[in-house]
Amino acid sequence: GTRSCHGEAVVSTQSTGEGDPHVRVWDCETFETLAVLGLGNLQRGVGSVSFSPDGSKVLAVDEGNDHTIYIYDLKKKAAIASQKGHQDPVLGAEYLPGQNNKFITYGKGHIIFWEQDGNKLVKKSGLFEKHPKPRFITSLAFTDKGEPLTGDSNGNLFLWNPNERKISKSKVGAHEGSVYSISVKGDDIYTGGQDCKVKKFSGSDLSADDSWQLDSATHGRVKAIAFVGEDLAVGTYNNGMLFGKFGDEPEQLIYGHGAGDLWGGAHHPSENTFATVGQDKVVYIWDAESHTPKHVFKVEKPAQACCFSPCGSVLAVASTTGEWWVLDSQNGLVLSSYKSGPEQIDAIAYSPDGSSIAVGSHDNYVYLFESTNLRAEYKPIGKCTGHSSFITHLDFSDDGKVLQTTSGDYEHLFWDATNGDQITSTKDMRDVNMSTYTCTLGFPVCGIWPVGYDGTDINALCRSHNDKLLVTADDFGLVNLFRYPCCNPTAEWSSFRGHSAHVTKVRFLHGDKEVFSLGGRDQSIIQWGIC
Repeated sequence: GTRSCHGEAVVSTQSTGEGDPHVRVWDCETFETLAVLGLGNLQRGVGSVSFSPDGSKVLAVDEGNDHTIYIYDLKKKAAIASQKGHQDPVLGAEYLPGQNNKFITYGKGHIIFWEQDGNKLVKKSGLFEKHPKPRFITSLAFTDKGEPLTGDSNGNLFLWNPNERKISKSKVGAHEGSVYSISVKGDDIYTGGQDCKVKKFSGSDLSADDSWQLDSATHGRVKAIAFVGEDLAVGTYNNGMLFGKFGDEPEQLIYGHGAGDLWGGAHHPSENTFATVGQDKVVYIWDAESHTPKHVFKVEKPAQACCFSPCGSVLAVASTTGEWWVLDSQNGLVLSSYKSGPEQIDAIAYSPDGSSIAVGSHDNYVYLFESTNLRAEYKPIGKCTGHSSFITHLDFSDDGKVLQTTSGDYEHLFWDATNGDQITSTKDMRDVNMSTYTCTLGFPVCGIWPVGYDGTDINALCRSHNDKLLVTADDFGLVNLFRYPCCNPTAEWSSFRGHSAHVTKVRFLHGDKEVFSLGGRDQSIIQWGIC
């Protein structure tokens, strides 16, 4: 969703997940809902919201085919004007400073100047004239004089005369690639772009003043900038936030994963730390108490799954292309590397004593290796053949001799972990205790499936180390807590919402006092306390 602030109120949008699209206005101090706007009218989602300068109105743009503009009166809690916006995507909307009836929308190939006249909205397009028309206008800010300033996908800056709707000044090639954010401070203009630079321009003629190059390998791109006093906050493409004086070495306050979904996570067996691995090829070892990374490593391929050895000295990281590596968990040194099939690896785990490791692939096989010496080359000892779909989860028994697995077609099978032979007599498995329980199928967890869920709706499961609790992650943005064992289909549970889309991983931390969860599309990492 999108957000906008005014004084002690904040407006946010609900675009995905549970419920119809709507705009919600919150009190910033009490977090109480002041108004719910647009239910039943807004189509598909809400792309942009903005308060009027006096705070009496909220502007919203929906995600329907016409990207309709709605003006809501906060006292009436109702729409007082609406108008079709543009058939092409609208990326943003802002009121002009000090103008409660005038606002701008912008997006793919357009900028539109609007004026509200009672219950009517009058629109007039901006004129590029001789200036290069961009594919997208990507950012908007206002000078101290209230003049609109846009950045676009060509890397250009344009200063607009809002009355004539024409460009009064331009800076072509301000950035290499898109200009994602603009912040005005006094007579200076600061921009952040696709080239991972923050640049400073003179407000009088848009001439370049200074440039601040950030590490593109670490941060990707500069996506947002804003001043906090004299310091500059910089949001990055890789979900990080930097803070500091322009031009100085910044302090990184927030770390995160970048491109692709986030699926891989593992708890440390004896410390209050955990690992996450992403399709951005980055490996984080997190301190769960300080919520900061202890170590950051890079791997060669997009990562999908990981696991610590029982002693915690090594971390196995599996990729989306069949490669997997054994890393020193303190310095990231690659101790050995392997290729187990040509496809994605979703599940990987060491046996309880660390003498073997199982690798579950999208080619429907589980590859078994002897890992007696964790830091030396591992030896193949077998391959589990029998699943008719990709491997989703796997667990070793307490003695490390039995392996249980689940697959994409909801099979739950057992294997001899010493050679990969399938164990077809499931009655012999009734008294076998699993060292971990992450498989989403099986008698001890058959009560985790609420009415209406299908086999794809629960993405991850984890039993606590003391065998008393069970936590699941689902497609609806929920983390769900059960008692273990959970064999009753009417079992009670508690659900907790924090993610904006599907939750891909949940794990209890060492000590069972906390759980961490990973969001796939939102790439967020959330820690939960067990009360």
